[in-house]
Amino acid sequence: MDLSLAEIRAFNATLKRGSFSSAADELGVSQPAITAQIRKLESRFERPLLERFSRGVRPTAFGHKLHRITSQYADLEEAISTLSQPQPDEGRYQLKVVTASPLLFMPLVAEFNQRYPEATLTINSSTTDECRSLVLNREADIGLFPMPEAEPGVSKIDFDTHRLHAVVPINHPLALESELSVHQLIEHPLVFRKKDCCTQGLVDRAFAQARLQPNARVWMDARYDMCEAVVYGLGIGFALSNDIRSDPRYRKIPVMEATEPVVEHLVWLKPRTDVPGIREFVQLALENRCSSLPSEPLSTPKFEVAV
Repeated sequence: MDLSLAEIRAFNATLKRGSFSSAADELGVSQPAITAQIRKLESRFERPLLERFSRGVRPTAFGHKLHRITSQYADLEEAISTLSQPQPDEGRYQLKVVTASPLLFMPLVAEFNQRYPEATLTINSSTTDECRSLVLNREADIGLFPMPEAEPGVSKIDFDTHRLHAVVPINHPLALESELSVHQLIEHPLVFRKKDCCTQGLVDRAFAQARLQPNARVWMDARYDMCEAVVYGLGIGFALSNDIRSDPRYRKIPVMEATEPVVEHLVWLKPRTDVPGIREFVQLALENRCSSLPSEPLSTPKFEVAV
């Protein structure tokens, strides 16, 4: 099957921007030209690649599979451009970083900024699922979030680990405990996070494994808001231990049933490993990780490259 580059560009741009008109704007062509390329591509596979809606499009199941392949074309273009053009001045990189744990990873980002002060960094905080999607869709260069499952074409480094903790007001009777069980916690008002965040998933599993059904009456979007809700007596919250700062107004106490540590990863697409900026960020993360090991290390940092 002889796919044209114009068809691939049109398909990728349409999925990236969500509509034919936006894709046409990005590529500098007319909307009918984009539509024609998509129709040609669909005729080659004899099946629809996109679902059309009044406000845009989204991929069919087959279209999503195809995009996982065609999206690599952008990496090829980027690699060729890097070879064919003069290298930018040392350190003048432009990186888009997305993280689910900004507090944990900010020292690494700050160290990169100190080493390459001419670099431009765009940093966004989001949920783990949103971070993963942004990296896979090439909307972010580097991801900093938990990614336990191997993903084809994705490289990752184990960067840090932490456990689920209950966040208890300092004047609460449970604040004196060294560890808390969900059987204790369910007897008190609870503050939960939105359902699609990693932390809330851990909380839900801990209660479910104990066959308990908590009934939280307060739900918060952000960690900072959750901490403030705890301080003002709205209930006991939950966070991974390194995701919130220590504060004299509350205590972070390990949840007994959540013994499995959460591994935080540095994530990037394998074909983009040698892209200037990404390469330097990964190298710095490896240096940072190795320097944190004891002089006689019990283990080495895990560096996984999916193929």
